[in-house]
Amino acid sequence: MKAFRNILIAAMLVITSIQGTMCQAARQFDTDSLLSVLDGIVAGDEHIEEAKRQSIIESRARLDRAVGDSARFDALGEMFYQYRKYRLDSALYYARKRVEVARRMGSRDSLSAAMMNEADGLKGLGRFARGLAVLRSLPDDRYVKSSNYYYYLLHSITLSIYKEYSDVEQNGYYEEMLRNYRDSVMAVNMDDESGYVINKAEILRHDGRYDDALQLLTDFRNSHPEGVAGNATYWCTLAEVYRQLGDAEAEKYCFTMAAIIDKRNCVKTYTSLQDLALLLNEEGDTERAYRYITCAMEDITEGNARSRLLQVSQYMPIIIDAYAHVQRQKRITGIVFDVVVGILAIVLASIMVKLRHRNRNLTEMRGWLDAKNKELTALNEDLKLANKHLGESNKIKEAYIAYLFKVCTDYIDDMERFRISLSRKLKGGQIAEIKSMVSHPLTDDVLKDFFKKFDAIFLELFPNFIEDFNKLLQPGNEIIPKEKDSLNTELRIYALVRLGINDSTKIASFLHYSPQTVYNYRQKARNRAAVPKEKFVEMVQNL
Repeated sequence: MKAFRNILIAAMLVITSIQGTMCQAARQFDTDSLLSVLDGIVAGDEHIEEAKRQSIIESRARLDRAVGDSARFDALGEMFYQYRKYRLDSALYYARKRVEVARRMGSRDSLSAAMMNEADGLKGLGRFARGLAVLRSLPDDRYVKSSNYYYYLLHSITLSIYKEYSDVEQNGYYEEMLRNYRDSVMAVNMDDESGYVINKAEILRHDGRYDDALQLLTDFRNSHPEGVAGNATYWCTLAEVYRQLGDAEAEKYCFTMAAIIDKRNCVKTYTSLQDLALLLNEEGDTERAYRYITCAMEDITEGNARSRLLQVSQYMPIIIDAYAHVQRQKRITGIVFDVVVGILAIVLASIMVKLRHRNRNLTEMRGWLDAKNKELTALNEDLKLANKHLGESNKIKEAYIAYLFKVCTDYIDDMERFRISLSRKLKGGQIAEIKSMVSHPLTDDVLKDFFKKFDAIFLELFPNFIEDFNKLLQPGNEIIPKEKDSLNTELRIYALVRLGINDSTKIASFLHYSPQTVYNYRQKARNRAAVPKEKFVEMVQNL
């Protein structure tokens, strides 16, 4: 019982915080968040049911431990109120057990309280005439006449008879009875109590004074928020007032508040959820209305609340038909959607086939372009290399043409000086000296000077030749000239190769060596090469 009460207190606090902004929310027609809360409760209220069952187990344990009629009477009362809005047949059972104990006790007040519990249970099971008879057989004492519970039962039973069993001729009779009972309820309640306010609002609503009823209920909520936090009857009454005023959004909000309170209190005999379902169905929210009316029917059936079955049975066909219509529309929409999707799928498939074919062609074209690009790249590289060689050739030609002119000029000058010298000696009759000059060979000196100039020009054109050439040879077999900035015979042969003169005969003629000597030098260098022999000459030409 304590655990269930704690849950109820927590629920009341949440509801109080929600209803604090109710006025503004209703005015702004903002009920979506509140309906989402109710959706969650309707979809999964197992923890609420479990707390209720645990609370009943604790109350039954207290009944089993009760000693004496007084304690048992109180424990039976607790069991009755546990089942009063949860399991109505069980509530009637414990009410009658309570009547038995009260008769043994001999207390008129206890008997009156127990009999009112019995009438309450009969009302819930739809046995209105029997419940009214029990109330009329109560002891006529002060306790009954001052009991709010008594007049509540008289009013609710009479209202049920009026709504469900009266004919047109009896309407006036029952309406007068209801008015009298409301007056009686107001008489036994203080004007700051919810029972007083609710009944007065009902009277105002019945008289067509809807604005006054709304003002009364709103003022009470503002001054006594704790009095409405867990009072589903208050919210249902306020919803009815809004309905009369034509404010459907506010009506929906109030019925939603009442339904949340009923569901969180584990009430099975409510009317709020089915009223809300009917309102939602009228607005076109048929799926939610179907869920709510189905939940209401399950709760009423589970609670055996026969007095509510007739009302729900009137709502069910309307909502079920609307829900079935919506489902049919959804199925039709689904079929249309499937057909459209199928057509789109076919179109998409054909587009994909075309795209795949086009992509295949593009892939082939891209491959062909890549191959051509590679060919162009190779040609580019060859062109760069050719340009490089051409630039080098031009540079070599320029250097060696200038060198050729210089050598020729020097030789001409030397020959002129030699002629002048001979002419002077002839005039002087120096025949012996002339013979000596003519008999002495000039070739060695000329070649040395020629090679020196060749080396200087070549190393100016290729300053890293010696270093790069030695990289092509095996370690330890490098060729190092004796003099700095000069070449030896072996390097001079490959210098000519680097200049593009690869024929050994031409090299021999140029250097005044025999072809065999040139061949031997070249073969010796190839044998010491660190690179493949067949590529040695090509790599020298690329230095």
